Amino acid sequence: MIDQALRVLIGLMMFLTVLAMGMGLSFAEVGRALRRARILALGFAVNFVAIPALVLLLVKVFAIDGPVAVGLLLCALTPGGGVGTLFVDYARGDVGLSVGLLLGLTFSSMVVTPILLGLWTGGDVGASLSATIWPMMRLILTFQVAPLIAGLLLRHFAESRTRKVQPWIARVARWLMLGIIAAYLFTQGQLFFANGLRPFVASLVAILASFLLGLGPLLRATRAERVSLGLTSMNRNLALAMLLAATFFTHPSTFAAVLAYGLLMLIVAFAIAAWFRRSTPALGRAVLGEAPIDDAERIAGDR
Repeated sequence: MIDQALRVLIGLMMFLTVLAMGMGLSFAEVGRALRRARILALGFAVNFVAIPALVLLLVKVFAIDGPVAVGLLLCALTPGGGVGTLFVDYARGDVGLSVGLLLGLTFSSMVVTPILLGLWTGGDVGASLSATIWPMMRLILTFQVAPLIAGLLLRHFAESRTRKVQPWIARVARWLMLGIIAAYLFTQGQLFFANGLRPFVASLVAILASFLLGLGPLLRATRAERVSLGLTSMNRNLALAMLLAATFFTHPSTFAAVLAYGLLMLIVAFAIAAWFRRSTPALGRAVLGEAPIDDAERIAGDR
């Protein structure tokens, strides 16, 4: 059983992670990122409809039930992992699109994630509203939405100081996550394989399919945009899934399923990002709100 101290550390890690993300953005960058309504709408559909439906189908196909199934559903219903933008940047994708989608998913998850969890794990939203959904909304507001807004405001009103502090906060958040994962593996590592290989296979299929679902709606878009939506959609919000598992679904197997999904996700995401980085010229990289620069445009600019 995850004790109270571990839950406190998970909450702190979540708060610092999102705070650092907000401190790294300006309101101008946010505005540019959120103007791409059509692509962002596609991203919302992929992240809140297609991927959760896929994971729910995989849970049934692989006959996974109980706490492990809940852990996989938690990963499916918590989109918007900040690490996705880092992978997009590494893959020379469209960072602006990734940031816009990430911000939209972060705010929307306060409402959408608890409702979908209440519907798919409890079956009756009305009956679980006061017992689970409202507490989840308050938790996400406290540890995800509030620190994001606080980070944006700090960047706006104290930019120079915020720029100096933000890397340290991000570093502490990363070390906290690594420490939490290491501590859990040390104390509960045997649970990873207690339910056999089916959860791992289902997770791997879900992770790869999530990337492809992100690519699919943007067949006519640029390569950078497609890579961005694919990688951002594939990377779920591991910190939020861990926090919800530790607070509302305290069975050890649920937390183990979340960690297993998250570790596989990071490995696959790095491999995909590295492949796209090798196959994409550096000049094709897109930054916040800007289109990729091709060779013809660069030559014309040089003249």
